[in-house]
Amino acid sequence: MTQPSSRTFDVVVIGTGSGGKMAAQELARQGRRVAVVEDTRVGGFCPYLSCVPAKSMLLSAQAGIPFDEAVRMRDESVAHRDDSGAAEGLSEDDVELVRGRGRLAPGTPRTVLVERADGGTEELRAAIVVLAAGSVSARPPVDGLDDVPAWTSEDALSAMQQPERLVVLGGGSVGCELSQAYQGLGTQVVLVEMGEQLLPGESREIGDFMERTLSGGGVEVRTGVTAKRATRNGDGVVLHLDDGSEVRADRVLVAGGRSPRTGGLGVEEAGGSLGEDGSVRIDSRCRVLSPAGEPVEGLYAVGDVTGVSTYTHSANMQARVVSECLAGRDREADYSAVPRAVYTAPPVFAVGMTQRDAEEAGHEVDVARFPLTDLKRANLIEIGCGDDVPGLVEVVVDARTGVVLGAACAGREADSWGAELALAVRARLDVELLEQHVRGFLTWSEAVYPAIEQLRERRLERTTGG
Repeated sequence: MTQPSSRTFDVVVIGTGSGGKMAAQELARQGRRVAVVEDTRVGGFCPYLSCVPAKSMLLSAQAGIPFDEAVRMRDESVAHRDDSGAAEGLSEDDVELVRGRGRLAPGTPRTVLVERADGGTEELRAAIVVLAAGSVSARPPVDGLDDVPAWTSEDALSAMQQPERLVVLGGGSVGCELSQAYQGLGTQVVLVEMGEQLLPGESREIGDFMERTLSGGGVEVRTGVTAKRATRNGDGVVLHLDDGSEVRADRVLVAGGRSPRTGGLGVEEAGGSLGEDGSVRIDSRCRVLSPAGEPVEGLYAVGDVTGVSTYTHSANMQARVVSECLAGRDREADYSAVPRAVYTAPPVFAVGMTQRDAEEAGHEVDVARFPLTDLKRANLIEIGCGDDVPGLVEVVVDARTGVVLGAACAGREADSWGAELALAVRARLDVELLEQHVRGFLTWSEAVYPAIEQLRERRLERTTGG
């Protein structure tokens, strides 16, 4: 049997999604010899089949653009899923791209075995290996789902033909965005969420806001029901729900989340360990942990494969942690203020703990909410542009210390002006300091002030006994 050829690098990165690509480029800029192994597209899932095309279709739907034109614009926005530009960017940073599927060699976490796209095999050795293999669409346990016309989110964001009727399974951020996009482009959409609200990880008020937003645009929202079975109906599908009702559609869109792509990666055989969800276990410095909980020398992981978050900005933060630690600047990943955004119209932005999270963590909690309808900027929009779904700001604080634990905002441009709240959570600011921050008149961020003022006044009453 022919032995695979072998080469040595300073760093080998498996996967070139956002986190893997950033880690490779940052480490190469430190003067290290870096190779990346990629078996799909350079750049990963987000720029071709997730974030970018989803936002393109949402913008087209909001502008009333026909489906065929929306598809053309979508495909232009993702360079027709051609990764040659991204690959050239790696080359410009002196990162070597190896096309193929990589896995860790058994017993040797710093050796990567590559099944090359050209059919050959290769062995890459390095002092540092970074796992950034990404994730795959999760499949819900619905009987018959494999036998009916069903889409993943990737399918929905690369489709060339428009279904007349679409049933979306899952009311998280992806399900909400794609429901609004397809409904706005002329498809009749039914959104099914097994939880009691849309965006189950957020507060009830934010979930209700999203339901009003989607329902107002024509989406039929069904919460608190579970899909039990799917059957064919000619060229379409019938989805049978646990309340005895049925939903008929041309296709089912599965938007129930993603799972770490660790199958065949060889993590456990190389001395690392996986969580119950199949994610690579890491510490605060993104070092892969052994079954005993000790860091495996030279082995790191970033992005979806860690199971921490599926957000691009979270993967990028992890990549920076790895880069800085390897440069000798000790840094730990802090996930307390990773923003959560839903880019519907209007959008939702959330960060940190919800009231439920904070109470479960043992905090004595105070929460304030302020409706955007009471904001002068919103009044001007209503007068000039017609009615909009009323938005809100909510801020969660520790009632004893006044420290901001979490926040959410919903309404026009909330995905941008909510950044102030993310900084407050990350810096662990208290309401006194946040209340003193001066916000520009007629900006959306003015909505933060009344909510903070409520919290500050209530805290003052508690401390003075007033």
